[in-house]
Amino acid sequence: MNEKSEITEVDVPITTKGNVFMFLKLKQDWLILLLGSTFMAISAVSTPISTIIYGDIIGALSNYYLGKFTSYDVFIHHCLKLCGILMAVGLGKMITVWLGMSLWLKFGEVQQSRARSATYDNLLKQDAKWYDQNPNIMGELAQVNRCIEELRSGNAEIMAETVQTVALIISLIIVSFYQSWAITLIIMASAPVMAICAWYFGSITYRAQEQENNHSSNASKILDWCLTSPMTVRVFNGKYVEMVKFNRFINDSAKAYYRVANAIAANSGTLKFLTLMMFVQGFWFGNYLLMRDSITVNQLFTCFSSCLMLGQSISKISQLMAIINTAHAAASRIASYLQTLNEDQEYKTNTIKYPMGCSGEIVFDNVCFSYPAREELVLKNTSFTIEAGKMNFVIGSSGAGKSTLPLLLMKLYERNSGTLKIDGLDIDLLDSCWISQNLVLLQQTPVIFNGTIRENIALAVIDNYDSIETVPIDWIYEAANFALLDLDLETKITPLSLSGGQQQRLAIARARLKNPPVLILDEAFSALDYQTKEVLLARVRAWRRGRTTISITHDYRNIEPHDNVIMMAHGSVVKQQSLFKEFVNLQDGDVTLQKDAEKHDYITERVLTVETVEELVKKESLMGTFAILKYCSSTIDAKTIIIIGILISILEGGASPVFSYCFAKLLSTTVEASIGGNMTRQIIQWSGISIGIASFIGISAYGSKFLLSYASERWIVMLRKLAFERINGQDMSFFKEMKTAEVTTLLMNDARDLRNLVSTFLSVIVNLVAMVLVGIIWSIIAGWKLALVGLSFVPLILLITAAFSIVLQSAENKYKSSVVILETHVHQTVSSIKTIKLFAMNRYFDDKFKQCLSKVNKDGNFRAIQTGIGYALNDLIAAIATGVILYYGMELTGKSEYSHERLLQVVTLLTFTLANAASLIHSLPEVTRGQRAGTYIVKLLESTPLAKIENDGYDMPRPNDEVISFNNTSFKYDDNYVLCNVSFKIFKNQLVGLVGKSGSGKSTISLLILRLVDSNSNSISIYKQDISTVNIDWLRETISIVPQLPKFFEGSILENLVYGISPTRQVNFKELKHHLRICGVYDFVMSLPEGLHTRVGEGNNTLLSGGQLQRLSIVRALIRRPKILIFDECTSNLDPTNARLIVDLILSLKNKYTILCITHDQEMMNMVDKMYTLENGTIV
Repeated sequence: MNEKSEITEVDVPITTKGNVFMFLKLKQDWLILLLGSTFMAISAVSTPISTIIYGDIIGALSNYYLGKFTSYDVFIHHCLKLCGILMAVGLGKMITVWLGMSLWLKFGEVQQSRARSATYDNLLKQDAKWYDQNPNIMGELAQVNRCIEELRSGNAEIMAETVQTVALIISLIIVSFYQSWAITLIIMASAPVMAICAWYFGSITYRAQEQENNHSSNASKILDWCLTSPMTVRVFNGKYVEMVKFNRFINDSAKAYYRVANAIAANSGTLKFLTLMMFVQGFWFGNYLLMRDSITVNQLFTCFSSCLMLGQSISKISQLMAIINTAHAAASRIASYLQTLNEDQEYKTNTIKYPMGCSGEIVFDNVCFSYPAREELVLKNTSFTIEAGKMNFVIGSSGAGKSTLPLLLMKLYERNSGTLKIDGLDIDLLDSCWISQNLVLLQQTPVIFNGTIRENIALAVIDNYDSIETVPIDWIYEAANFALLDLDLETKITPLSLSGGQQQRLAIARARLKNPPVLILDEAFSALDYQTKEVLLARVRAWRRGRTTISITHDYRNIEPHDNVIMMAHGSVVKQQSLFKEFVNLQDGDVTLQKDAEKHDYITERVLTVETVEELVKKESLMGTFAILKYCSSTIDAKTIIIIGILISILEGGASPVFSYCFAKLLSTTVEASIGGNMTRQIIQWSGISIGIASFIGISAYGSKFLLSYASERWIVMLRKLAFERINGQDMSFFKEMKTAEVTTLLMNDARDLRNLVSTFLSVIVNLVAMVLVGIIWSIIAGWKLALVGLSFVPLILLITAAFSIVLQSAENKYKSSVVILETHVHQTVSSIKTIKLFAMNRYFDDKFKQCLSKVNKDGNFRAIQTGIGYALNDLIAAIATGVILYYGMELTGKSEYSHERLLQVVTLLTFTLANAASLIHSLPEVTRGQRAGTYIVKLLESTPLAKIENDGYDMPRPNDEVISFNNTSFKYDDNYVLCNVSFKIFKNQLVGLVGKSGSGKSTISLLILRLVDSNSNSISIYKQDISTVNIDWLRETISIVPQLPKFFEGSILENLVYGISPTRQVNFKELKHHLRICGVYDFVMSLPEGLHTRVGEGNNTLLSGGQLQRLSIVRALIRRPKILIFDECTSNLDPTNARLIVDLILSLKNKYTILCITHDQEMMNMVDKMYTLENGTIV
């Protein structure tokens, strides 16, 4: 026996604080941080160097006027040298920005990688208790995924720009103080006001962002439920309830974002105004010092340019801080989630034993247990022994605690008290991996993973192999044959693509492949027809001879005299001995056996053409921005607001060249003052005009940014609601290949990026066009020669921008698609966590996660290089254009073709115009992300036109004697017929039975009656009316179904029972109480701590037994007062006593409802008015 000392569950508790650098590991990251910061700081230093050179060029012009140059050639040669240095500085800045930005983007990828790893690792380590106590796991997970992206951005390009801007501020302060400390202090007087504004608006942004995240999380949960439980949502008319809830949370999320947008817009407008105001105070005081000969014109221009850039830098850092606040809010959300993951874990060191073998003797001694989410004891002093090497049956009524036993054995939960031993060793001392290797639990509802049947079976032994491909194919084939699973092993399947019987047979194949010492069957054959069940049970008995097998069942017919039988009731063992004859007699009787031939129900023997995301990326390109806006124009309900925002943006864009004109006037008056002119009046005049224009620009910047952000969120709200409505308007075929995580991520996370197409792209484009047009026209009028030289750079700028856009689209699309694959894997892991633990698949899923994460990192690093180039090119273009314009301008002025006033006016206009044209490249990453989101949302909307069978039909026929009629109905999935020329009729108040082997087409008939799939034949009628023409809501109010595997959502029992009932119809508590009593579940519900208001979990976390769920499902059907009832294997999860109760109940309903019973139960077959047998898709 091996022993080892280990810390249970987790090695070291994670202690993280919610800040942007929460995943920083300085020992590992110091080099990339140092290099990235150094390169960005060097690039920042180039800016004040450029201002010094710019000041020297203007100073040279002043000196030329004063005759300090011996000749024109000397002057122009000096200017050429300065302009060359200016361009060289630009080239150096381009290289350092490229390297620095790429390194910071790489750093961001490292941080997001650690965030995803920490989240995934902790999710894998959680016990079942944590999953029971956290009902909104999927909604929270979707939100955390978005927060990780925001954290990445905050650590990447945003942090790079922040470092660059901080370095620039420091260098500019040094330069400006060196040139003139007095002017610097005057100009920077508004810096504290900027800082206060940034802090105030940043705090508003942070709080509102958290509120938006909370509401988005709740909306994600609803979307996830509708995608994973489409049948429940439809048959109970729950889609309207879900739409109301989803729309409410989306509206609340939008309101929170409006506050975010308002704060960011107000911050932007205020900072723009304060930055432009620096012109006035700087020139006024600078001119005063110049006239007193306290400074030279070179010093004034250099100091003023430095202070102007300093003001712009402070404004920029304030805007960056607003974005970092968003990242900070995201970090807090991630930290809170990780804290939730860790707070319930215990860190205690035990001596773990790993025995060499397992004989399978199990002893429960006075074991008590209660689920974490429920206070009452499920097991009460339970004591019994599982005999090694024998068949052991655990029987008892529904809710007796039978299914809880294997959960304790598999260490999914810890008992409250008592002793539990395997082969004489306390289970607490046994290694969890040893448990998974030696004990296998097959539950009633097996988990199916996306992939092939071969992969699904091979996962059972993946812990013993390096990969799925190394699992011997012969062994897998043998296991599939053993389980009577005659599907092609390479058939691709999804959780919705197999019938219940096929799912259970796949689970049996997994168990056969693993061949464990102890096998636990928890109602593992309940979905199978009698013949298949008998064959498989015989095979299991032969296989398990001499090995320990535990069968938890309601079917006592297969118990043999030498089997060990444990009978439970109310959480305790009431008997343990050999066969109980009295219980076997309950189910004795002959059952008509069907022939061996079988056809697969629901989605069957076919290879699904599920294209991977990577294949789609290779084949498809992103739509253009305007194409997306045009397609979605009908969903943009704030067109007027957008037009107003665009008009204000045009005015703002047009005001900038006007301000640059005022700037040119101020420059020229300063040059005049430097050569002896008295320009006080002109400076006062142009300063006053500048103040007015600065105020207008600040107000218009706020107005345009907020209005466009507001309109963009209105658009996103409409798109989300429309997509959700379309999804709820699909028939069941849509969900065959749909991946929940992809759709949830697209609508709830990526849709946020779509805002950029309106709030950023439209604003930037319109502002840019207005600015460039006004600048071009004005500069041509002012001086066409110099203007044409400058404007020759515009095509080059546009060409480089377009090329960068194409490259970035490819890189961004590839990266985001990798992220989607990763998040889909995480979603499947969480939804299948218990099966993963039961079969010790942790290592496989962790390895697959690391593969997906590695692909994300690889694509992220490639994107980092591409994005870095884009940012860098902007600086190079601006430097070359400025150098050429200044040189040619000096040449024209030196030859007296231009006055200094004309020169400065044209140079200023061109510099503003080209700088703004080049700045478009900075918006491309955001716009590209918006393009990708828009492209995929458009594809989703195009692929989800409202399904006819889910939405067509207006007739509400009058009830008559002929209730349901099938007339030569055929139905196929792809090219495989499931039903062939089926004909039968069901009359009023008739009790009709439908029998057949698993996969023979029985459930397909119920799907057709409920119009969940389309027969396309018009051969089915209800009350003599073509079923395709009747009102769908009326149809599902008329028909109620009790499915074989009922699904409940996270909510109270009462909310689940009345789910989807029209609010116009009041549910009578007396009537509800009556139905609870006749279904034998009233006492159980009332014994719960909060009665009907006790909350139950979703899916596998309901904390109710299969029988309890089944009986509550019958109550849910009856409370709707239908005219037609469909019972789909409704007694399969019930013990004989409760099954008989339900059979008697159905008999009592016989003359009140028209009833269709899909069953394998002999007693049910004996009591029906008419029996139809399906074989090979045909009535026989």
